[in-house]
Amino acid sequence: MTYRFSSAAIALCVLAAPAFAWHEATDFRGLHIYTALSESISLTAVCDPDGAFIPPTNHLQVEIQGQPLEGPYSLKSDAHTFTGTMIAGAAISRDEADWDDVVAVLKGGSAIELTAFNETYKIDTGSPLPVSCGADL
Repeated sequence: MTYRFSSAAIALCVLAAPAFAWHEATDFRGLHIYTALSESISLTAVCDPDGAFIPPTNHLQVEIQGQPLEGPYSLKSDAHTFTGTMIAGAAISRDEADWDDVVAVLKGGSAIELTAFNETYKIDTGSPLPVSCGADL
């Protein structure tokens, strides 16, 4: 028996399902790294639960088309929105209130919108960020 599928039908199935999810890794220092990728953006939450850095430092790295985001941006999920400024592609947990808001967005739903340079990028992470990454939520 032979099955024939059109490329349009296959593409529709790929686009309809959340193809992206938080990928978790741990590095040699004990940092927990959660990454979600789409074709155009990469979100990476780096969590320092065991104090590899003094003081423990958590951060979010953002790349658009493979380049670190520099400048103003906003993140939006179903439950929260945050607006800030990326420096060399990273938002660092030095300001606790801002960090709490960033993590609230990432934990606030799986459909995340990133707006920068008057462009909006969408990513479906499949599930909210599974950890609080040092935020007081």
